[in-house]
Amino acid sequence: MFVRQLQDHEILDALHLVWDVFAGEIAPFYSPQGIAEFQNFIRIENFMVPVRNGAMVVFGAVEEGELCGVSAVRGNGHVALLFVKRNWQRRGVGRMLMASMEQYCIGELGVMRMTVNASPNAVEAYHRMGFRDTMPLMEQNGIRFVPMEKMAPPGIHPQKMGKVHKGLFVGIVTCAAVLSVFLLLLFVKVIFNITENRVYTDNYERFEEEMPQEYWWDDDGEDEEESEEGGIMAIRCYEAEELPYEIVEETYTYRSTVRASEYPMEFNIKYPQIEGLAGGKVDEVNEILKGCAMRTVDMLYLNPSDDMKEQMLKETDPFFASQVIYRVTYAGEDFISVTFSDHYYAGNYYLEFQDLRTINMRLSDAQEFVAADIVELDDAFMQDWHQRMKKEAPGAEVLERIEIEEFRSILKGEDPEGRYSDEFFVSADGIEIGLTYHYSDGTYLSRGWITAPFTLDALKEYRSDSDFWNLVQSAN
Repeated sequence: MFVRQLQDHEILDALHLVWDVFAGEIAPFYSPQGIAEFQNFIRIENFMVPVRNGAMVVFGAVEEGELCGVSAVRGNGHVALLFVKRNWQRRGVGRMLMASMEQYCIGELGVMRMTVNASPNAVEAYHRMGFRDTMPLMEQNGIRFVPMEKMAPPGIHPQKMGKVHKGLFVGIVTCAAVLSVFLLLLFVKVIFNITENRVYTDNYERFEEEMPQEYWWDDDGEDEEESEEGGIMAIRCYEAEELPYEIVEETYTYRSTVRASEYPMEFNIKYPQIEGLAGGKVDEVNEILKGCAMRTVDMLYLNPSDDMKEQMLKETDPFFASQVIYRVTYAGEDFISVTFSDHYYAGNYYLEFQDLRTINMRLSDAQEFVAADIVELDDAFMQDWHQRMKKEAPGAEVLERIEIEEFRSILKGEDPEGRYSDEFFVSADGIEIGLTYHYSDGTYLSRGWITAPFTLDALKEYRSDSDFWNLVQSAN
């Protein structure tokens, strides 16, 4: 699944998706007046006015060329649409679209407050994404809605895993003074952005005032855990029967206090540990797992480099944060594959990253495997891999900017500038091989991760003679 900004020529198809979902699942609960209002809102000639003026941006969630969901956000951080196709609902698509809008508001617009006028059936879904009610239920032009808002960092927003993250919001009282100053600055910035971004025509301004409600449809129902699946949480995991060890979860949390000697910091790091494993390598295995999860905390806080220290001295609004979640995607008798998703801020509120990190390790001797160990990186594999990557992320700029030969070097772990890192993981569906990237063209920072899926059979012709292949034969 890949979320990207839609171009003008793609908007009509997006609005068709919106109308199909609305007509089939929402319209029966609307009054005739409400249906007419919604039709007027998504009429292409009305909808394109703010899009072409730069006052509204539309995002699409795409999977193998299929448009699965649509969202839109205005230049002042106001969510205008959020719709997901019925066959893609309850799979985390709505949450991914919201995350893209939030990242756009913070990173591109500098808007730190998002708002939405949520239909009653969507209120709980917005609550789970960090929004709060600002007014009680209202009705206008036949449509009922609840005004809501969400503030961006200094607090980072946890991604739930069915468990409550403890420690992330501990210390709110002690940070009240810092937050008060920060929110005052945000208020000034929000007012500035609203002034700068309201570039509507007279007709659209009138229409916006008459029809302020916003629309959500992801059919969340009561199954919160299922609806939140996305990113690494959507991976289908494998666990062998009667494992000779137990996997337990540990957490590292830290939040800075209001002291002149400390920068604002928030860390909430979850990672797996192995217990009951026979042999002398269990401590080494656990240190490797913990070290992978803690990599950003180590870089930013525990063991910063001289360059990092120098960078922080130049920051006017410093901020460090890292939130790590994980999945044990493969657990075999003598092998484990773990994916970590690290959402972090590396110095300020605009240096936001989302990295994928992986560990693939034989437990008996703590031997780690990387992509270059398990497949021959010949021309046939590289062409196949590149096509699968492009299919996973159509239009991704990172896949077009460099040549196959450089990708080959990346999968060998050869990138001294640290712009790319090769990653792979094993799951119940096979093996995914890809990369995490963050680079700048001088004006724009690109960051993210993409992986290409292979079944074990699809990799047979590319396999190396590594012992790895004796460890994962039962993955499917």
